[in-house]
Amino acid sequence: MKKTFVKLQGPIAITTALALSTVLTACMYGSSGSNETNNTYQQNGMMKMQDKQDGDTAVPADYRSWPKFVKTVDKVKTAQVRELYINQAGMKTQRGDDFPSGTISVMELYDAQKTADGKAVMDKNGRLIKSKLSKIFIMEKGEGWKSKQPAGTIDNGDWIYSAYLADGKTPATSDFAACRTCHLPLADDDYVARYDEHFDVYKR
Repeated sequence: MKKTFVKLQGPIAITTALALSTVLTACMYGSSGSNETNNTYQQNGMMKMQDKQDGDTAVPADYRSWPKFVKTVDKVKTAQVRELYINQAGMKTQRGDDFPSGTISVMELYDAQKTADGKAVMDKNGRLIKSKLSKIFIMEKGEGWKSKQPAGTIDNGDWIYSAYLADGKTPATSDFAACRTCHLPLADDDYVARYDEHFDVYKR
């Protein structure tokens, strides 16, 4: 079958090219123009992260496949077990550097098993034994997010915080002042708890 090609010229060619560009962009980022998977949008041909505030980050569906930030943490006094994860963007960080924009860290809080009189139960290695998942906390970092926080927000650089109940959908709080207060003394470590411990584990 003989194929016929028509060369478009002038305004028609420009209009057609713009239309094709719009269709391709919609295919890449969805009909709304957003890419919810990596929280980015296109601006002047460059990929930019969407501005966020505390409470805006959803629980990543695959976070349990991420590297552990540190080994399991036992909090004996509060009978709590913590599991911490970090995404690949954060894993690229070298000791002494700040974590880059795009870093996400997830912390699971588990109740520890207790005896009838309320004492924490230890396994044969002297470690707490996890019971039910209690809450999920998230830290996410985006370039320039510090300036996007409401007036009076405690300065934690470009980090924001989110917290959910065990279902990963129900917000655990709308007030993150306690999170920010806890991380405030860690400014020299990019506001990240267990910074040195993380790099001791991975030797980077």
